Amino acid sequence: MTRTVATDSRPALPGAQIDLLYGLLSLGSTAIWGVMSAWLLYFYLPPEGEGSALVPAALYGGAMLALRVLSAAITPTIGYLSDRTRTRWGRRLPYILGSALPMLVFFVLLWTPPFRGTSPWNLVYLVAVLAGYNLAYILNQVPTMALLPEIAVTDAHRVRVSTWAAVMTVLGMMLAAGAGPLIERFGFAHTALIYAVALLPAFYLPLLVLRERPEHQARPAVRLNFRQNLASMMRNRAFLFMTATGFCFWGIMGLVQASVPYIVTEICLLQESDTLMFYLPAVLASLLCYPLINWLAQRWGKWRVFAGSLLTSALVLPGLMLIGDWLPLSLKAQGMLWVTLQAAALSGVVVLPRALGAEIVDHDEELTGQRREGIYYATWGLLDQVVNGVMAALLPLLLLLGRSHLEPQGPLGVRLVGALGGAFMLAGFLIFLRYPLGRGRPAGKGQV
Repeated sequence: MTRTVATDSRPALPGAQIDLLYGLLSLGSTAIWGVMSAWLLYFYLPPEGEGSALVPAALYGGAMLALRVLSAAITPTIGYLSDRTRTRWGRRLPYILGSALPMLVFFVLLWTPPFRGTSPWNLVYLVAVLAGYNLAYILNQVPTMALLPEIAVTDAHRVRVSTWAAVMTVLGMMLAAGAGPLIERFGFAHTALIYAVALLPAFYLPLLVLRERPEHQARPAVRLNFRQNLASMMRNRAFLFMTATGFCFWGIMGLVQASVPYIVTEICLLQESDTLMFYLPAVLASLLCYPLINWLAQRWGKWRVFAGSLLTSALVLPGLMLIGDWLPLSLKAQGMLWVTLQAAALSGVVVLPRALGAEIVDHDEELTGQRREGIYYATWGLLDQVVNGVMAALLPLLLLLGRSHLEPQGPLGVRLVGALGGAFMLAGFLIFLRYPLGRGRPAGKGQV
């Protein structure tokens, strides 16, 4: 279906510049999240010999779980509110603009607890500050995701924007990896301040250029209440099949990433410091594959490329079970090869969901006459958090399997990550075959 779309009265920058600026939003948020993921637990509960715990260890896990549940609960509400917002600056940009600085401030405050020793007041402080950070993060990220269909109308442009966002996400993780040397030299609090100041332009420079589409802003606010919105989404078959597919791949990507240190130490029999050698070729493979995914999606269509990426991942991930002395390569070479191949196989699963989400939002507009990007992307964000939370709880239990049989082939539990990942990816592929949109040739310019 071809739709005539009004253009913004402001002069548009070349598409590549718009893509880059939108991707900067992902770079900033990913870098901050990466530092927190790697070091927050270490800071408050350091290993033995590295300092005293700042919070009671027995209460830390429960507090983090409660915060995750709270964040997941409010995420759809934020999306619903952003859909209903009407301002002279648009529906999404005010949220992104207003939340970026508080998010960075809360990030810095996380590393300045009131007491040096173990204290329940440090835990109270951590929960309060982290709750503020999570709220600011959701207020920033949900509208950012919902902004994609606003700035990219054609199918090809959406894939290109999604590709740039994926590239910036990888670069953000690389920036986060540099936190260790800075912490060693400047300490946690000063390192957090360095990151916050350095990344501030990544949050605000894009907002000088990115604009929402005026025809979306001009429409009346959505009249459905929150429950009616969710009920209406359940009647969108494309949303249901994409969400069911997401249940299969959201948690697996995090599970595979979290398992890499165990692959390095327990299967390849190397030191923890060798983990970086495994990540570098994987990052390089991802960066090389993202432009290829962009080109293939424009040539063959998003549906075919995404389905192919799911199937390829289903075939590659179980290869972890095969690493062993019976192959002519060293355990180190086999491990690095597997990590690199799975990164390449998953590249389509990383890049294309955003573009597919924009396609589903357009289909929803055809069904309801409303633009509801916010609640759609927020719902996917909620489910992503839930699935990743379940996988984070599953991984320690999985790693216990075969722990007593420390052979060169490694514990069974570590290897089962590959088998489990392959099974889930295969299930996702079979579900996605029922996805009803985008099975024809890619839409031409000016078409959605």
